[in-house]
Amino acid sequence: MTEPMALRMTAEDFGALARCRPAPSALAVLRRAQSSRRLLLLTGLADAARRLAPESWTASAAAGWDLCVQAFEANVQAFEEVLLHPHVGVWLARCLRAVHGTGGDEDLAVDLARLGTFGHAAALRGGLRPRVALPVPDGLLWLPTLGVVRLPEGTGTVRLDGWTLELPGREINLHDNRLGQSEQRDNGHRDGAVCRFTPHRLVIPSAASAPCLSVVVEDIDPYRDVHGFPVQSRQTPAQLMAWHAALDEAWRLLNDLMPERAADCAGLWSALVPLRPGPLGRGRSSSTREAYGAVAVAPERDPVRLAETVLHETSHIGLAALTDLVDLADPEDQTRHRVGWRPDPRPLGAVLTGTHAHLGLLEFWSRVYHELGGAPARAAEARLYRYGRQVAAALRVLQRNRTALTSWGTYFVGCMTDEAELLGFRVGRPMGIHPSVGSGVKRPTLFRATPGEPEDIPPSGAAEVRPPPPHRLAAL
Repeated sequence: MTEPMALRMTAEDFGALARCRPAPSALAVLRRAQSSRRLLLLTGLADAARRLAPESWTASAAAGWDLCVQAFEANVQAFEEVLLHPHVGVWLARCLRAVHGTGGDEDLAVDLARLGTFGHAAALRGGLRPRVALPVPDGLLWLPTLGVVRLPEGTGTVRLDGWTLELPGREINLHDNRLGQSEQRDNGHRDGAVCRFTPHRLVIPSAASAPCLSVVVEDIDPYRDVHGFPVQSRQTPAQLMAWHAALDEAWRLLNDLMPERAADCAGLWSALVPLRPGPLGRGRSSSTREAYGAVAVAPERDPVRLAETVLHETSHIGLAALTDLVDLADPEDQTRHRVGWRPDPRPLGAVLTGTHAHLGLLEFWSRVYHELGGAPARAAEARLYRYGRQVAAALRVLQRNRTALTSWGTYFVGCMTDEAELLGFRVGRPMGIHPSVGSGVKRPTLFRATPGEPEDIPPSGAAEVRPPPPHRLAAL
């Protein structure tokens, strides 16, 4: 659908990601890489389905692929907005697993039929007016970024003429709220047994110099239930108001304490998936590699804990996007290791992932300790000390097993070690430092000007670390 392109990340940006301080230029590379990756998955799905599942590659699937090609050629940016809808990644992966026979009990006919509705949504976003007849075997018309339509029972096929949904004896206008406005509220449109749900968007303002937070509440997408916890159904107006109030407090706190990290979160987080609370109302949160940009979280009233959750999960999103580009740990390594925040032994790659997310919380808890008083400060001191010790111990695990890390992973762990020690937690020996050590520390320059080859990287924790060369990703 386009010529191959190369994505390049500088050594400085790579190291900043390791220290949980991604630069805007690094976030831009990750976003472009995710778009490129999904384009590869989409084209791979079309090719594989034609060859391996010809009985499922119906005329409607072929028409959906044609719409994708037309939409891409008409407006690449609009096409990418649909392609980067978080749970489109889940749909693509699920289809590919089913086509190759490695999935579970997914219904390939249902999932592959949605290539037509995906293509139609992308074409509408690109300013086209496609006309197509599409099967809807499960009665749910999925239009990523535009919402879903529940159809009367027994509806086998629908016709779409641009923004008009044609059903026997009636037509439904899908454009009566316009794009932008339709994402602000549920229009509650019901026509007999037909019900259309448009996405809700929560916009949380920031100071004039900081980006606002803008996330879609994913409470209708059929592929959102992939986060390991039960998801909530369609949110009521009262629930949406509660989400807005909670996010407003947490976002204000995060901007006050760490405006640079708030900007990172705004760049990585695009969708909120409401989860059901845990036992006794305990908090839950999750993110998944296939749903880039989505954070799943149960309602949380404490702004400090919600801000912590946002930092934690967006760190996972950023690292997952990076590891889609380059392996940090040997994928063949089978060893398991214990960490302080989990009861079960973890693969080395999971140790690195968890260590990175917890490292990103150390300065947050240090700033909470220094800026807030009373119970929040006391809780922050305890959490900082506990997390700091756990991160230092996990970094020692990673250092002891550096032969199972790639050269990129060795350099990444070295930068993580620098950050932990700069915040007052020695990795050389299990020692936690009082929170005051981590406040107001002047950060040294951690990079040398000349990049070295991967085999030239010294052991992690060394005084001088030479970064590996910039990574290049060839993609569509």
